[in-house]
Amino acid sequence: MSKKLTLNLIDFQNDFVAPNGALTFDNGKGDLALIARAENFFNEMPKNAFSYGIITYDTHYKNTYNQTEESKTFPLHCEKGTIGWLLAVNKGNLTTKIRAIQHLRKSTYDMWAASIDPVYEPIIQNTDEVVLCGVASDICNKAALLGWVQRDIPVTILTDLTRGIFKETDEVLKEKPFKQAVAKGQIKTTTSLQFLKNLKQHQRG
Repeated sequence: MSKKLTLNLIDFQNDFVAPNGALTFDNGKGDLALIARAENFFNEMPKNAFSYGIITYDTHYKNTYNQTEESKTFPLHCEKGTIGWLLAVNKGNLTTKIRAIQHLRKSTYDMWAASIDPVYEPIIQNTDEVVLCGVASDICNKAALLGWVQRDIPVTILTDLTRGIFKETDEVLKEKPFKQAVAKGQIKTTTSLQFLKNLKQHQRG
């Protein structure tokens, strides 16, 4: 029986990765190479390779942003209804290729702290392995990863489809409890190209 994979794409929005985004990388230049690698992965991703998808969107509103924890550190970003809030990749590749996909809007770093609709519970309960990518490695990705680890679900991180603000994935994984999870094989890392190669070989086999 094939494993039931869940793609967990974290906050891959224009305001974080695209040129001129409110909080984008490299002093506003964005990371076009990161976007291109992600687009290639989703273009090449076989249909139904993922049983489930959880796509998170950092979501804020101008009139309430100053009440959030993020406002203490960052200016307004990912405002609902703006280009900056939208995904930086072709959403159609996700919605047409993943069997059951859910879009989670959150106003906190931690997707698990958001109001999780009961529709997510079957995904969590039936997932054999999570494939995690997105931004930022040391904030929202880290919080998502911790939730999966606490639920004892294996996670594979596509390191070339992640990027951090202060720390990259390899540094984050040296922290507790990730270090222990890596040691026992619960957390693994690979590249998007290698993952695709392995996935296609498995499907052919």
